[in-house]
Amino acid sequence: MTSTPVTLLSKRSGNSSDRPLPTTVQVGELAINFAAADNGLYFKDSAGDIRKVTGTHYATTAPNVGAVGQTGNSVGETWVDSSTSSYYLSVWNGSSWQKIGAAFADAAASANVTIASGAIVANSAIIASGALHANGADLASGVVTASGVAVSQIITGSLPTVGISGSLVYKNDAPSGLYVAVNGGWALI
Repeated sequence: MTSTPVTLLSKRSGNSSDRPLPTTVQVGELAINFAAADNGLYFKDSAGDIRKVTGTHYATTAPNVGAVGQTGNSVGETWVDSSTSSYYLSVWNGSSWQKIGAAFADAAASANVTIASGAIVANSAIIASGALHANGADLASGVVTASGVAVSQIITGSLPTVGISGSLVYKNDAPSGLYVAVNGGWALI
């Protein structure tokens, strides 16, 4: 007996942006678009909406702009706009494209961070030009304060009370804080 193989095919299209209409597929039925541009795997969910399962669309225009079949986009669908150098990831929320994780970079206050020449900010401590003091003695060039309190008020004991020649040596050891070289060792500021 000779048997003939059975070929099962899903609803399919090779036309770009050709999404299935909700009236042409049943709940849970798959449909595929295999076009080189704007392709995807689609299914109808229990609410009767068409959902797209695919990788992120990367192009100068949003997916399904030139719709051949169903118009619009699926909730959760993603797109990266390649026409700008920002390359924001956007997701369709049902009514518009929303940028993901980029709000901090769009705010002018946080997008351009400037560290002034000779100034370092670490754990709310600022080093700038001036004098470093401990118990009233100049240690090196630079003023160190932590939350607005001079170092001479927060460091006592092991620091010498006479001036030290040379340059200020410091290191930032995250997360513990900022250290200054003193007497062959390190003092936490």
